[in-house]
Amino acid sequence: MTYAEAAQNLVRAGAEADVAIALHRPGQAVDRAIFGDALAREIEAAGYTAGAELPCIVEELYFYPLDELAGRQAGYRYDARTGEASANWDASHHVIADWTANPISIGADGAIHYARHGEGNWTYAPIAPDLSGFFDLLAAWLRYFIVERGGNLFDDDFGIDAATRDAVRDMIRKTTGLDDSDAALALLLGE
Repeated sequence: MTYAEAAQNLVRAGAEADVAIALHRPGQAVDRAIFGDALAREIEAAGYTAGAELPCIVEELYFYPLDELAGRQAGYRYDARTGEASANWDASHHVIADWTANPISIGADGAIHYARHGEGNWTYAPIAPDLSGFFDLLAAWLRYFIVERGGNLFDDDFGIDAATRDAVRDMIRKTTGLDDSDAALALLLGE
């Protein structure tokens, strides 16, 4: 699936789930240091999900507007108070979104990663092979979590049963092609 197709799929899924997602065409060149040349051109042509807020089990995943990306690196890539580079942050990763301040980053290879705050060192667990795959995953999530399940995955004991976990794992594997779905599962289920 191309970037433009994946982005439109996410917008359609948002409409089905009554979640406002729009593609905004950037008013200036997209930062090639963050997205690479090919993806930056695709974003410039098709638009970006700037400011979109997508529901997860707990709180929302927030996509940073392109013009805020540099400032949004504070606390991740560099110390917000001193401006010094963070010793534990891999400089090849740029934060493009977050869920409860846990960063979603794009690596130099274009892969999308999830990391958790407060674990001492940053780890970058892959959640999608690229931004298109991430958009496809989020579109499938909206259709499952909001449209099919009405925004509730909990059973009568306020847990998430094995069948639901398996359904989400299968969705992750199908949309991303990743064998290891643990990081994406943790993100989507708020664990």
